Amino acid sequence: SEAERRAQTDPLTGVLNRRSLLERLEAACVQARDRGQPLSLLFIDLDHFKGINDRHGHLAGDACLRAVIAPIQAELRASDAIGRYGGEEFAVILGGADAAAAEAIARRIVERVAGLSVDGFGETIRLTCSIGVAALEPQEDQGERLIARADAAVYAAKGFGRNRVQLAAPAVA
Repeated sequence: SEAERRAQTDPLTGVLNRRSLLERLEAACVQARDRGQPLSLLFIDLDHFKGINDRHGHLAGDACLRAVIAPIQAELRASDAIGRYGGEEFAVILGGADAAAAEAIARRIVERVAGLSVDGFGETIRLTCSIGVAALEPQEDQGERLIARADAAVYAAKGFGRNRVQLAAPAVA
């Protein structure tokens, strides 16, 4: 129903909201473990987003958040799920994708986002993103641990210069 859809989506971007994303991730982790299939998570963070808001205003920031959705979705399959984790952070659940496949998808997303421009707020706004990639490991029992590893990889990507993909470190048992 329409009310159910609104309860599950982020009103600004139209993708899953954080709660729905986390629920979907937990279910995907259980399914992947039960079936012995790979699962990967992309954690996407827009680079220098605070500067966009500070320089161009929050309406421009909102326009940028909406604008990145199409380039991300262009690289996803119908079975994949994207959600807004918070602020300028998005997560993508890639069922059936190992780390190598997820890394290739992430690299294409980085290229697509870097080719994006947002107009209508003074000068053209160019966007880039950093992506952390984490693949589910046998000893992981929660989607939140997968998110934590992918998030740590995003921080590493930013430390290495931004506008790049970084694979997550293996899970610690």
